[in-house]
Amino acid sequence: MAITTVDDIASGLASAQDINIGKIFTAPKVAGSFQSGWMATGSPGPGVASPAYTAGSGYTCSSATAGAIPLVNGSVQNRIARAMIGCTQPGIIILADRLWSCSGMGFAAGTYTVTTPGALPARVTDAGIDCELFVEQFVVAGAASGTLTANYLNTASAAKSGVIAAVTSAPVAGQLQPVPFTAGDIGISQLTSVVTSATWTSGTFGMTILKRLVEFPVISANIGINMDWAALGLQKIPADACLMLLFLAANTTAPVVIGSMDIIDK
Repeated sequence: MAITTVDDIASGLASAQDINIGKIFTAPKVAGSFQSGWMATGSPGPGVASPAYTAGSGYTCSSATAGAIPLVNGSVQNRIARAMIGCTQPGIIILADRLWSCSGMGFAAGTYTVTTPGALPARVTDAGIDCELFVEQFVVAGAASGTLTANYLNTASAAKSGVIAAVTSAPVAGQLQPVPFTAGDIGISQLTSVVTSATWTSGTFGMTILKRLVEFPVISANIGINMDWAALGLQKIPADACLMLLFLAANTTAPVVIGSMDIIDK
């Protein structure tokens, strides 16, 4: 049934999915950088590196993908109605839906064409509006220089390019580098290739498309935040969502994130 009164939310909370989270992130390289919780240890357990960019189809992620925060699909619509999140370091904890990811791109200067990239998963029904593209570091890499250009299709299926003007040298495991879109674009529906302008000394990287759902600001270390349904906006969680955490770091100390969420089906 649809939500028409506060009583509907209360009844949903009485039978909500209670999801507990505890993740030990690796240390960010610098303050202001994004760190992925995909392969972080804890609960749920760590995910694994995504299929190689040459592996053909099978790049999309779902609630069945190893490493996803456990979620049971609702019969009507899953919504976040309450969340309590704490962290040992200040920063911003981000709950996101991991949509598509590949790995295995080397640091030799050249073009890495994604084989049969296909569309985003069926749960994305708006052509990728608000979806973001990141370079995801599944392993530590060596010294680097130059640009990285991601060729993609925008929400209107037009071919565009996003450029990181100066890639991060020696990125740490778990690091996420956001790829800026062409001015005016509001999302991505498909990644087609990645071009690096200079050879890096070692390592490989992957590319990940995700959509942010909720952000939890942690002002001080070891200070938690409690958000009710009004603060959360009863954010919808799509069926089969591959839920994961990101951390936007305020320093270079490895954060530990703990918390819980109540998911109602209304």
